[in-house]
Amino acid sequence: MLVELLKAILIGIIASVPIGPVSLLVMQKTFCHGRAGGFAAGVGSALVDTFYAVASLVALMFVQDFISRHEAVIMIVGGLLVAAVGYFMLKRPPLQAINTKDTSSSRAIQYALQAAGCALANPGAFAYMFGLVAIFQLDIREAVSPSWLIVLFVFIGALAWWFSFAFAADKLREKFNVNTLNLINRIAGYAVIAFGATIVVRGILLI
Repeated sequence: MLVELLKAILIGIIASVPIGPVSLLVMQKTFCHGRAGGFAAGVGSALVDTFYAVASLVALMFVQDFISRHEAVIMIVGGLLVAAVGYFMLKRPPLQAINTKDTSSSRAIQYALQAAGCALANPGAFAYMFGLVAIFQLDIREAVSPSWLIVLFVFIGALAWWFSFAFAADKLREKFNVNTLNLINRIAGYAVIAFGATIVVRGILLI
């Protein structure tokens, strides 16, 4: 049982590691609002990773077939969503001062939804999660641990990564002034738009 739960935690961590639009978004939220803002965005990504883990563990054939049949549409719509997140990052008024107390409950939910949208926009993330589940040989039909507990530990692993990421980004933020943070925010916004445009182009090429 312990081995299965350790595998689940590792799957959650490894699934969150690749650098992409979510990582940039979490970094940007951390730079602008401190580790609480960054971690809130990370929670949204962790929820999506957990959803993909459930899909991989419980309903693999159905979800895989659905994604395969609708991959182009998912990528186009998802890419536009990612680009929209980048656009709103650019439209945000420049910081006048560093504010790490601007993460109310409503803003935390907003950041989490933005990150979840970015994560869902990448259908390849499901294939990546499935590969991790296969590599770690985590089969719920033969597992001793309850299915819900395995899924919970995948979520815990993802949360652990994003908390560490936000913590590290927050420490890095302390070395920057407001002008540098505004520049990083714009670079991150353009980078997220570029990610989204790339996903859209890939989707169009699949049609």
